[in-house]
Amino acid sequence: MTDPLPEVTVVNIDYWATRSIELAQLLATCTPEGGPKAIPDPSGRPVDPEKIAVVVSPTDWAAYPRELHEVLAGVAAAGGKGPGLAAGAIAPLNERLTLTVDEAATLLGISRAFAYEAVNRGEIPSIRIGRRILVPRVALARMLGESGTSGG
Repeated sequence: MTDPLPEVTVVNIDYWATRSIELAQLLATCTPEGGPKAIPDPSGRPVDPEKIAVVVSPTDWAAYPRELHEVLAGVAAAGGKGPGLAAGAIAPLNERLTLTVDEAATLLGISRAFAYEAVNRGEIPSIRIGRRILVPRVALARMLGESGTSGG
């Protein structure tokens, strides 16, 4: 039986949103065998329960500091918008059902601007949730004629 993937609680994510490289280095030390279970805000501010995120599979995120920054900035901006709303859980890119337009552009090998143009023209399948534009992985794979498996 394999150990479950660790989860790490990141405290005061607005602090970490601007320090994603440093946070990625800390996340790299989180393995099923050990490492921190919580990463505090070293500035000494008190814990704000609406600015906490649980990072699932932290070692996967450690390799993507830019994407980590984007997600943390988005979660930090959305935190506290509803009653009892904490910042939330952050799943690794390979486990999410959707991609950002930037992530889809990278996977497709096109520029960010071209990807947004293609979304607006309906050439890249997308959904809107509030102001966010997301690209469903399944729809993208179907568009490319893939069976949903990676490689090849």
